[in-house]
Amino acid sequence: MSKLLIDGVARTFPGVRGGPPTEALQPTTLAVADNDFITIVGPSGCGKSTLLRIVAGLDTPTVGRVLLDGIPVVGPGADRGMVFQSYTLFPWLNVKENICFGLREKREPQTQQDEIAAHYVAKVGLASFEHHYPKMLSGGMQQRTAIARALANDPKILLLDEPFGALDNQTRGLMQELLLSIWESERKTVLFVTHDIEEAIFMANRVVVMTARPGRVKTDVPIPLSHPRHYTVKTSPEFSELKRRLTEEIRSEVLKVAALV
Repeated sequence: MSKLLIDGVARTFPGVRGGPPTEALQPTTLAVADNDFITIVGPSGCGKSTLLRIVAGLDTPTVGRVLLDGIPVVGPGADRGMVFQSYTLFPWLNVKENICFGLREKREPQTQQDEIAAHYVAKVGLASFEHHYPKMLSGGMQQRTAIARALANDPKILLLDEPFGALDNQTRGLMQELLLSIWESERKTVLFVTHDIEEAIFMANRVVVMTARPGRVKTDVPIPLSHPRHYTVKTSPEFSELKRRLTEEIRSEVLKVAALV
């Protein structure tokens, strides 16, 4: 049985002020294995983030269903950790308190909260910043905290919606390596939405390409690059060939959108 099953999920939004409805997603099916790392790419507006929000339980499909360990997803839950592009830390809480937020909600013992926070503070490279507040942190450090907070709840699956999109290129590259190293050591199941083809290849075991809106899965490309992955793999012939193929897959969909404008 798949860890996560997206089964015929479609989403149509009602029209605004009497206008026609907007079909964001056509029926989409995707099976995600335990410990898999899947990136999702496609043209802007193809429904990538909508699909992720449905998996997170933040939106409801018009038709279809999402199963996590065989159980239907009907709303948000601690079994899914979500990281957004925008910095979503609580500004009145420091790094440690942000990481422990979900643990406090579950009324975990304070000693266990301290142990889990210390583990993930070290894991994301924020030792000595535990008592800093979000306004005192760089964008990369805020996203490290957000990732640590998501992982601290020990979710069954980690959902990331362009988490590094607002970062500069150098910081983005370092964050890719950080998240990949965490995945390689902890083997969480991950769904990761991105616009960046290089990022999609570098991070994933599979890259799912979506069509132009209304989105559906166009192709599912295995990434046969070995682990642990070093950033220098981005200069390899194998990486370049994968990038060429995926660029063509996405470009053809972008051209369809341009033809409609």
